[in-house]
This record gives sequence, structure tokens and C-alpha cells, in this order.
Amino acid sequence: MEDKTLIADTHSILDAFIENGLHKKYPIYCQFPHCQSILDKHQYDEEFDIEFNDGYRHQNEK
Repeated sequence: MEDKTLIADTHSILDAFIENGLHKKYPIYCQFPHCQSILDKHQYDEEFDIEFNDGYRHQNEK
């Protein structure tokens, strides 16, 4: 993963990051609380690291 962290301040920006595959290359920090329904609608095949402002971290390290 790259040293840069992408900031998602809305659900639609998080969706765009994931749909464009940016979650495979960059960690993502969300400026909103964890929302399982957003995470459930995406496929995560590669390494990823998504953290929410309530401390919840959704990650897979390969």
C-alpha cells in the first residue's frame, strides 16, 4: 500500500474510491461512522484498509 491515505467525507466518495479500485492501492479514512450496508455492497478481493471515524477498521492484509 502507498503511504498516502485517501479521505472519504461522504458515502458516495467511499463508493467511488472502491468502484475505481483505489482501495487496493491506498488506505482510506472515512469521516463518518461505520456503515455495514455500504461495505456489504462491494467485493474485496485484494489487500485493503478502510477505517471509519468511530474507530471501526475494515481490512484484509495479504
